[in-house]
Amino acid sequence: MALAGLILAGAITVSRGAVARYSPPPSPRATFSFNAGWKFFKGDATSAMEVSFDDSKWADVSAPHTFNDVDSYTAIISHSGGDRRAWTGVVWYRKHFKLPASAKDGKVFLEFEGLKQAGRFWVNGKFIGKYENGVTPLGLDVTPFVNFGDAENLIAVKVDNSNDYKEEASGVEFQWMGRAFNPNYGGLNRDIWLHLAGRVYQTLPLQENLQTTGIYIYGSNFSISNQTCDVNLESQVRNESGDQQSITLAATVVDADGKVCAKFESEALDLVSGQTEIFKASGKLTGAKFWSDVSPNLYDVYTTLTVDGKIVDVCKTRTGFRKTEFKGGVGTGGVYLNDKFVWLTGYAQRSVNDWAGLGQAYPDWLHDYNAALLRSTHANYIRWMHIAPQPVDVRACDRAGIVEVCPAGDKEKDVTGRQWEQRVEVMRAAMIYFRNSPSILFWEAGNNSISPEHLQQMVDLRKELDPNGGRVMGCRTLNDSGATPIAEYFGVMIGQDRRTDALANPKEMFRAYSAERRDRAPFIETEDFRDEAARRFWDDFSPPHFGFKKGPNDTYSWNSETFCLAAAERYHAYAINKISNPDAAHSKWAGYASIYWSDSNADGRQDSSEVCRVSGKVDSVRLPKQAYYVNRVMQNDAPDIHIIGHWNYGTNVTKTVYVAANHCDAVELFVNGKSAGKSSTATNGYIYAFPEIRFAPGTIKAVATAKDKTVAQTEIKTAGEPKKLKLTPVVSPDGFKADGADVALFDVEVVDANGQRCPTDEARVDFKLDGPAIWRGGYNSGKTNSVNNLWLDTECGINRVAIRATLKPGRIILTATRNGLEAATAAIESKPVETISGLLKP
Repeated sequence: MALAGLILAGAITVSRGAVARYSPPPSPRATFSFNAGWKFFKGDATSAMEVSFDDSKWADVSAPHTFNDVDSYTAIISHSGGDRRAWTGVVWYRKHFKLPASAKDGKVFLEFEGLKQAGRFWVNGKFIGKYENGVTPLGLDVTPFVNFGDAENLIAVKVDNSNDYKEEASGVEFQWMGRAFNPNYGGLNRDIWLHLAGRVYQTLPLQENLQTTGIYIYGSNFSISNQTCDVNLESQVRNESGDQQSITLAATVVDADGKVCAKFESEALDLVSGQTEIFKASGKLTGAKFWSDVSPNLYDVYTTLTVDGKIVDVCKTRTGFRKTEFKGGVGTGGVYLNDKFVWLTGYAQRSVNDWAGLGQAYPDWLHDYNAALLRSTHANYIRWMHIAPQPVDVRACDRAGIVEVCPAGDKEKDVTGRQWEQRVEVMRAAMIYFRNSPSILFWEAGNNSISPEHLQQMVDLRKELDPNGGRVMGCRTLNDSGATPIAEYFGVMIGQDRRTDALANPKEMFRAYSAERRDRAPFIETEDFRDEAARRFWDDFSPPHFGFKKGPNDTYSWNSETFCLAAAERYHAYAINKISNPDAAHSKWAGYASIYWSDSNADGRQDSSEVCRVSGKVDSVRLPKQAYYVNRVMQNDAPDIHIIGHWNYGTNVTKTVYVAANHCDAVELFVNGKSAGKSSTATNGYIYAFPEIRFAPGTIKAVATAKDKTVAQTEIKTAGEPKKLKLTPVVSPDGFKADGADVALFDVEVVDANGQRCPTDEARVDFKLDGPAIWRGGYNSGKTNSVNNLWLDTECGINRVAIRATLKPGRIILTATRNGLEAATAAIESKPVETISGLLKP
């Protein structure tokens, strides 16, 4: 076929000066965003499922949406968890939409990536299904219930996020309902998709309701040096055509540049109408770009069904290929990606991944923003806690190169009966949905110890559903020695590794037992350093707080400076005992996670002081704490340096200045160009202390050297008096979209006459918003009821606020004011988004 013919056929697209880029051939398959244009009512509403119901006075919202963005982060947190002022109960969503007449002979599916907690669904007045676990994605086959062409459709969803919700059929509560472990952001709080397909089609990976397994793609026969592997494909195919069909499955593997890298196909199989089968095919990938934390290369695999020479279905699956090995043993143990040992270093994080002022409902680009920020600390590992992560975060980790631990649903203990069955069901659904994700290396069977029998059941599930994906099954803690030969990796918390069968000498028991497990499979720390410190407390010498004053119910007493010192001590204890160390006395750990990455509206131990748990390295609007920079230094494979704190003190202040540095022999400190000392002793491996440094306005500089050569340096200048406010907008790379769900951030700073931030400023700023947007504000972690107000205090000279888009495009202007300071104004444009009959092509 001539090139022009290929272009017309949709197989190849070209642009001037570019290599031909693959595009898939046309088929009945189409996917649309179903996020925009919902009507919302907070409360129960009689007959709201009926087509004739009048929803004209309901609020206009778009998914992801939560009604708890306005009432979380409002009250002092407690160890029992969660914001107890957050509203819970029944709400309703309705959406009107039309489907193309050309799709009337095919299939129509709805995919909800999740919601909180339970949902009942009606289409055109007919009940079509329910959902209750609040964790996994779900699918609905709406084909028999929808209209096509000019006839309108109506979907109604009744959502219930009651804290005491129980499974309808059994009356049993889901174990993971606790707010301390799974903050409750009710609503349609994740992305929603509408899929069109023909009558011979590949199923979706949606176990909930649809009970289908979709497509499974994995690599094998890796040769890293030769850059080759086999690509293996298993696709669940269903024939609903009404007749027997001879079907062939083919695959086209396309790299990030649109280049076709491999093609292969299966033998033809005959399926009678109503039959479902797994089709298999495999082929060689040459010149492979393997996925790793350093190079997170991804491919699009287009899987095509052909009947009698006619293409009847094309699906795209984004995945990556990597060789994994999980080894025990001194010096050679640990996790290996593509034949290289990888030290896993990062954080534990609540799966809601919440954001003050926005809750759990924020656009996809902000999840990528969060992942990139995490990766900028040189972290390559995140352990999601208690429940399976959101699909949008898994996709972000795939792109960013962040290795993931994926749980299912759990709280803090083993369970039996229906609650254990619920956990297995959620793990099954999570595995099916996420088993093409290259960043997930670990399935987690429990947040705390489970029985050997239960662990074996989870291992068997992995072998059934994900036998070739290069992943392993384990548990955060395993107390029963009977689980040792079953686990495929060992997770621990705060370095604990217990067993229930006591020995005479507990210390020797611990050492022997740890060595036994270390020699069998990787040991990874899943949540260490559970301490807390809010961003606003610099140190004991900085106004306005002059240190953290511990309240009667607070567990910890850290400020930003001492929090960094404690974090370094914990990290160093693990880093010097990497499993790759050939010294058996210092060979154990394959990975380390500190809890949390970001402050969260979950359980906390600062029960007198904060509206959230402040264990994060960034706060809940992702503004870095000093711990962010220290973690960046510790996790960096290259020389790096950071001065902990600022350089704006009172004239009589003399203090110890701490510098975090790595990969160096010594650090020298300079005050206004004059050496204030040189240290070759790093406390806890990373911290260089310079005592009795007297403050003098100007510049403080730290220089790290190795073999008398400068390898890293940094400096801080004294800021002048506050003179003006500064606003800096942060929007998606694609701009701010008028889709009803997009978010724009604005950083507000207090700066001096030269534009330098004033690091000890903490006072109220007032805001005025003009244009088509909804104010969502930010928060002060030490103040109740600070969210969603048109005012906010700066902390350490900066804070961050958010606005949410409406469905109306236009110019948006934000003004920030404070008496005595020059006001700041920033403007952005809300771009129009074309939604046709309730559908948006992604």
